[in-house]
Amino acid sequence: MSRDRARVSRAAAAALALVAFAAGARGAELSVGFGTKPLPARAGESMGGYGGLTTRRATGVLDPPQARALVLEQGELRIGIVVLDVVIARPNVRDLLVEAARPLGLAMIALVATHSHSGPGGYLPGWLSARVTAGEYDSEMPAKLARAAALALERAVADLAPARVASTSVPVSLARNRRFPDGGVDRELAVLRADFADGRAPVVLFELGAHATLLSADNTELSADWPGAARAALESAGSRALFVPGPLGDQEPAVELESFASLERQREVMREYGSAVAKAVDGAARGLEPRAATEPLEALERWVEPPAPQLRSFCSLWWLSPFVRGSLQEFVAPRVPFQVMRAGNAELLFVPAEPIAAVGAELREISKSGRKRFVVAHANDWLGYVVDPPTYERGGYESCLCLFGPHTSDWLVGAAAETLQQLDAKDAPGGGQ
Repeated sequence: MSRDRARVSRAAAAALALVAFAAGARGAELSVGFGTKPLPARAGESMGGYGGLTTRRATGVLDPPQARALVLEQGELRIGIVVLDVVIARPNVRDLLVEAARPLGLAMIALVATHSHSGPGGYLPGWLSARVTAGEYDSEMPAKLARAAALALERAVADLAPARVASTSVPVSLARNRRFPDGGVDRELAVLRADFADGRAPVVLFELGAHATLLSADNTELSADWPGAARAALESAGSRALFVPGPLGDQEPAVELESFASLERQREVMREYGSAVAKAVDGAARGLEPRAATEPLEALERWVEPPAPQLRSFCSLWWLSPFVRGSLQEFVAPRVPFQVMRAGNAELLFVPAEPIAAVGAELREISKSGRKRFVVAHANDWLGYVVDPPTYERGGYESCLCLFGPHTSDWLVGAAAETLQQLDAKDAPGGGQ
């Protein structure tokens, strides 16, 4: 560990606000449930994903954005993952969701955004949020999104049934670096499959690092973008599907799409790419042999204070800092959750930011547990892009939206490592509960 990383790691540990442990009963049967619920999708609503001085408003629905939920239960432990087809997850929606889902008895909830740039917007208050990503604020939208997420979780709980699980990661060439031709590329596709003794359709969760931006800002029809097309193709092949974004900060789909392609062409490429992703996921999933769980279901949630904002010099936010400083301080949450969940041979690490591929590679390597690690970005909050120091020095869009300075990646990787180590310490002889 570098000196800088050791320093920020100690700072993260000192800033720890809460540690919550949970573990399933060893030897108890693992159950899995899946549920969906459409998101608000009406003409005239704000759309999220592409910033600007004006708000992009929906004129219709191309494919319905959804809330999709996965619930895992073992003994008295019940964990929920709910994924929304929106651009980022934020505390105002998550807090409402946690309250709405309280009757479901979930020890931990991970709220994840697919990062679709054509999903519902209007759910983030504040000038900066509206102009950068979410459009004009609608005070009713956070509650609408939270209700949809809670109903998806409720349906997943009702769907709980004994399951066998297995996971894997396979190399793919589905993404490319959108910023630098010689930059890092995320070539890992992680897949978890759950099979059921009663013959119901298997559940497939997959993680891939690529922006959901095949539909441009010219599109005004609500859509989940390529993740929705991939899920639809998987469901046509007989699986129930859940997508979570990997380290996609500087990654885009590896497709040939002209800058000014027509909307018809964009939609065609979106469907083609979604089908290619689904084919890779289905191939990986079919090669698995799910088995009854031999290790307990585990989860840990750890709350940490982020660093003080430090804008990169000569970027747009830096030039505007006298005007946006208040909005930025309001935007950055005082505490953020890092979460980890282990089920079978899968380990899902949920981070509240958008790391680039190089940082994702670091997150996959820390504190190896022997399990297949899923690095889930856009989980529970969004603290901007996270780039490594060399990329920060090179500049570009992602570096300019790396909100905490050149060592943001040291903080993120250090905080994630501390979270994994906390769970390992719990598992050690004499570990706490």
